[in-house]
Amino acid sequence: MVRVNSLAGVRALPKPVFAEPSDNYILSPEQIKFYDDNGFLVIKELIDFTSLYSYKQRFIQICKGIVPAGNVRVVKEPTLVKQNLKPEDYINKIQELLYDDVFITYGEHPKILSVLSQFIGDDITAVNSMFINKPPGSSRHPPHQDLFYFPFRPAEKIIGAWTAIDHVNIENGCLYAVPGSHKAKELYQHQGKTDALKMYHGVDEESIAPLDKRVHLEMSPGDTVFLHPYLLHGSGPNVSKNYRKAITFHFANSSCEYIDLKGTVQEHLAKEVTEQAAKMGIDNISYADVWRLKSKQVKGVRSNL
Repeated sequence: MVRVNSLAGVRALPKPVFAEPSDNYILSPEQIKFYDDNGFLVIKELIDFTSLYSYKQRFIQICKGIVPAGNVRVVKEPTLVKQNLKPEDYINKIQELLYDDVFITYGEHPKILSVLSQFIGDDITAVNSMFINKPPGSSRHPPHQDLFYFPFRPAEKIIGAWTAIDHVNIENGCLYAVPGSHKAKELYQHQGKTDALKMYHGVDEESIAPLDKRVHLEMSPGDTVFLHPYLLHGSGPNVSKNYRKAITFHFANSSCEYIDLKGTVQEHLAKEVTEQAAKMGIDNISYADVWRLKSKQVKGVRSNL
């Protein structure tokens, strides 16, 4: 704001009034081309501070038991649990957020939906959701492809959105990506890694995602990266003294169809998940049924998903 000296007989200029920011975010041709070429796109400050604060507070409320977790699934860092720390210091992430009144506002955020519509169309189903805390001392997420977890296609109608809530950098375990790796349209074999949490599968790093091919995505709060499901990406360990909070949802066009995973690189994952469900007392459930139960329509008409 500009002010001049009122003592000189000139009044101060009034504070300018700005119109409310638009709920739409229109991608430029250059942004669409960058996504097509690289398999990811970072949009600066896409999500507002008020929304970020509400997600962080909800996570802390769940950690402290102020609100019931409900269907939210809590994932703990085993090595940190043993240190008798407070929950915020050993909870790595919470999952299945789509039916939480606060977290679902991320998946229904107008700017998120605006960008999604330009990539995958107007009928949108949220299929996966996580609030990632990543406390100091937490492990890495090996290089992987999101499509490895999804039993539906086509891949071009699936996309991930990942928003930084804290500042993220290499020291606290920011995301990295292998630009252009989505273009091969090949789903690689994934295995569990000894230095990562259970269900954090990864590819052969030396041949498929070597260090010299990775680009680190350092981001500020509100910055949001959109990820192609074939893209090779991951994150490092948190070796800092700070948390690295983020929220991420995956979305698919509602016309996507479930596929048979028998004989594919995903078959062993589907078996692992259904066996785990059986141990929890949920018998005779298919891998596709697991995803049907955890998905939620956020825009348009739901059909196959």
